[in-house]
Amino acid sequence: MQTKNYTTDLIPLIKALCGVEFSTIELPRIKAMVNRRAKRAYRASNYWTRFLKIAEERTVTTNVIPYTQGGLDSIDTYLRIQRQDPYQTASVQEFDFMVTASGAKLVAGNLAPTSAWVTYKKQFSDTYGDGTGGSTATIPDEWFEYLAHGTYADFLRAEGQQEKSALADQEADLILQDELMKLDEMHTQQIVANRIYTNANMQVRNS
Repeated sequence: MQTKNYTTDLIPLIKALCGVEFSTIELPRIKAMVNRRAKRAYRASNYWTRFLKIAEERTVTTNVIPYTQGGLDSIDTYLRIQRQDPYQTASVQEFDFMVTASGAKLVAGNLAPTSAWVTYKKQFSDTYGDGTGGSTATIPDEWFEYLAHGTYADFLRAEGQQEKSALADQEADLILQDELMKLDEMHTQQIVANRIYTNANMQVRNS
């Protein structure tokens, strides 16, 4: 998937928007703003293509699929869980599940499966930066404009320019919405989306 570079692409654009040359002391603050916006973008959808894993076989232990499994990405959000590979087998059984602190608890009756195929959103653990201190300079292309304009809005707010910040925030949100519309046009959500059960809504369901 396409990417941009934090140092050579993102920071110059943010500088151009802000109309300033950041000092060495200011750069960590800008980095924090960028990463705050990245987390917001990540949370805006469960269906970002680079974070979406479709029908990956996972181990089931006492009807629980943990968030982590050796050699595989860690799970942030469980979307669908099926008994067989849904793209290899017709009429695949789908499990209802509850999300707990341990992982996804299957409503499996007497089946006691030892594996299941999970569609999920993987965890986002990157910190964007210049590549030092454990950061990565690789920025998702689909977030690039939003990170720049969102950071610009946050910079203006920090400088006390509230009105300009509000306008810049609106621009950033429109950019993010455009990217979310692209996801919608791919129809991924309509195919993948499924209800996720939690302890709270299962209690309502069973009351």
